[in-house]
Amino acid sequence: MPNVITLEVTHSIQSDGRIKGFQFLWAFKVSGYRSDKHCQPCFRGARVTEFSTKTASVGQPVRMEQKDPYRFIYVCGVSAGAVTARGTRNLHFPLRYKEGSVAEAVSYNGYTFRAENAECIPIPALADDWNGLKSSHARCKNFQLAVATFGYPSPAGAQAPHPPAG
Repeated sequence: MPNVITLEVTHSIQSDGRIKGFQFLWAFKVSGYRSDKHCQPCFRGARVTEFSTKTASVGQPVRMEQKDPYRFIYVCGVSAGAVTARGTRNLHFPLRYKEGSVAEAVSYNGYTFRAENAECIPIPALADDWNGLKSSHARCKNFQLAVATFGYPSPAGAQAPHPPAG
């Protein structure tokens, strides 16, 4: 039996149609990452084609299989509007399969993201200047979770221990 997470998005006013208010919206099955990148380009794995900016709709459940080599599924929404407001408005909803569990997140604009057979993975913060990176790189939630999950390569190319939660 495959490990299937079912994601459904609802809204108190909008009963169907495309999800609004996000410049980008996606789900990604993550198997690794590139430490020299951040945001979605840092992830190695596969996009969930049924859940993207052009396909994500209210009331349309999406089944996402999490199996090896995928360690987690990251659901992300980059909010529309001013770049300066995105830090508090973006959606970060990383999921790991957990039979019988339900995880929920509510977006800045009132959408409820509900995942069945999943738990939400906490994202440990990194300092803005962590490891000498630009703050935009170190503050990226996608990158932070990737570092916590897979480690960070040392200058010799070996995996360094996980960073302390900050």
